[in-house]
Amino acid sequence: MTTTLLAGPILRRVTPNRVCVWVATQEKPETLKLEVVSSKNEVLGESKTDDLPLPYFQIGKKLFVCLLQARAKLETGYPLDTLLYYRLLETSDNGDDVPWDLSALAYGGKRDLKLPSFFIPVKLKKLLHGSCRQPHGGYDSSDALSHGDDLLAETYSDLNQRPALLLLTGDQIYADDVSISVLSMLRKQAAELIGKQELLPVVNPGKELTSINPHTEPLYSRMNLLKYYKSGFSSGAAQNHLLSFGEFAAMYIYVFGNVANWKPEDNWDQLAKEDIADIEKAERAFAEQQAPVKNFHSTLGKVRKLLANIPTYMIFDDHDVTDDWNITNNWYDNVRNSVLGRRVVSNALASYLAFQGWGNDPDNFDKDLQWTVTQYLLNGDEDPAKTAEIGERYDLHTWKHRGWSFSVPTVPPIIAIDSRTQRTSTTDSYLPSLVDRYACDWLKVEWIKLTTDLNATATNISPEIYPIFIAATPVMGFAILEKTQKLLYRFAEYFEHNTYVNYIEDFFGMKGFLAQKVIDLADIEAWTSNKTSLEYLVQCLREDMHIEQCVFLSGDVHYAFTAIGKHSKNAKDFLCYQLVSSSLKDSPNAKQDKTFKIAEKFNESITDHTTWFKKMLAWLAINKSQTLVHLLAPEDTKYRVHRECNLGLVTFDGGRPAQHILLQDKNRVVWTLQPSDFKRFDSCKVTSIFQTFREK
Repeated sequence: MTTTLLAGPILRRVTPNRVCVWVATQEKPETLKLEVVSSKNEVLGESKTDDLPLPYFQIGKKLFVCLLQARAKLETGYPLDTLLYYRLLETSDNGDDVPWDLSALAYGGKRDLKLPSFFIPVKLKKLLHGSCRQPHGGYDSSDALSHGDDLLAETYSDLNQRPALLLLTGDQIYADDVSISVLSMLRKQAAELIGKQELLPVVNPGKELTSINPHTEPLYSRMNLLKYYKSGFSSGAAQNHLLSFGEFAAMYIYVFGNVANWKPEDNWDQLAKEDIADIEKAERAFAEQQAPVKNFHSTLGKVRKLLANIPTYMIFDDHDVTDDWNITNNWYDNVRNSVLGRRVVSNALASYLAFQGWGNDPDNFDKDLQWTVTQYLLNGDEDPAKTAEIGERYDLHTWKHRGWSFSVPTVPPIIAIDSRTQRTSTTDSYLPSLVDRYACDWLKVEWIKLTTDLNATATNISPEIYPIFIAATPVMGFAILEKTQKLLYRFAEYFEHNTYVNYIEDFFGMKGFLAQKVIDLADIEAWTSNKTSLEYLVQCLREDMHIEQCVFLSGDVHYAFTAIGKHSKNAKDFLCYQLVSSSLKDSPNAKQDKTFKIAEKFNESITDHTTWFKKMLAWLAINKSQTLVHLLAPEDTKYRVHRECNLGLVTFDGGRPAQHILLQDKNRVVWTLQPSDFKRFDSCKVTSIFQTFREK
């Protein structure tokens, strides 16, 4: 192998006529080729080295990302429900195609090809999903993504049991909350990858535009740095926030399998030789973080093997950029108007494009956006005016791109909803509406494409099919927490209606400050928190797309559950399963933990009893817009909400979800799903008062 591999290969978008494989390399991969082969080693499809646009682009002096696309040779496409393999070949100096050695990524026995494998299902039988993966999170739990490798090793050749794809539903990295040892490693590697120490623009207290070098700033000091230069960020754990593009890129290279064999420093005495702010707090943080980081590091090889052998799709949530990203209009405006905050978000989005978004659907990204990113990152111009122009183009192009969502033509079909960059404001509330009309229009267009495109496998969506929607935040959530958040907001809103408070906020130009501050602090961005947000989505699905039932796959919340939901309006019902797998490597925060303990104490989240009072509440909601949510009880345990690190496994039967399993370190949590589940709503049965939402 003459091209030095940094990350991958990762199997990305796979359809009956196209297979995409992503890699990151140190040298230009201009002669790299992808071949898809049968179990008999027959070439079924291949990429072209002279494809236009080019299958790679440069994002650093020693960093190239490459997405190879192998089209099927036959008009009928690749064979379905058949084990397929792929290999990567590179042209040598004498013109021969030399295959890369990918045997370490192969499953199977002696008679099987020593290559990564996959299959394209006629109908989905099983898929994996998960979210929220933080190297120093999850206490002593393993990175649950590694359980996927164990499962594929067991089910390698049994295509009825082997998961067909993996959906990562948000927070693939934690850009705002990085352990001190990992950041020390990343910023050293970042300068090597990019070929320079990146400068970030800031406005100093004298209102002068200048720049800072994140590489030379002390470790454990970045929260103060972000506040000093008024970035607008609101993360409460930003002491080691990623800032430069190179740091974001290095983080992806590390968490996607660590092919480069980087190692975080595990000795405090060595790490303490670096420039560190607040040395005592930093040492305590290091002591708390090291065991989880070491645990995470130990299974990165298993994660790399998994990602090489299963088609993988990824959508962002806030931590892929920064905590609370776009949570309110006020947050957006503050960050957009900060030259530092704006550039850090641009770096996060550009890295998401290169390492996550591009592989979901290459057709969503034109060469102009790639050129903008490359032009900025490789810019060596010393002219300040020229540099400012390139930076402005970089910021505008990344911030205003609206092609982050994607769909996959499986049966049932999959649509990922971007609920971060397509939010909108409402006239009656500061609470975020998670989709705007453009996002809903996109959903309708994508649905029409899925159901009418002759090349799609989802040409006939029958009533038995439950389409799958990826929504990073649960659409039908755990209401005890969501209602508590909403109550806090209502108190703040009520207080702001006071004449004197209104006068003070208007005088200082801070109208709505208290309400928006509560939203930031309490992380209030549930779909049910804002009636308009939920109504927007349900109306689009039920009225415009004529979908009567679906599955929502979500993460974000750092706990897992399975629920059924029913939304009723104008005598029309919309039914859904809400499957939540969170987190892969993290834990509920202190406020969530406290709420769980209260819920368990009062038996609210673990039993299924119905009182006359709950029936009365449901009866009062008749003939009005209402949403009912019921948390299902899993087998062999009374607890309905689970906090252990987990990877979700969903089984489908004829297009309908039949089982939801949480893969954990020591056991499995199993929900068996039945069509009769929804009959619970017929008799006004709900889990508790907290599980009933009534929209006025």
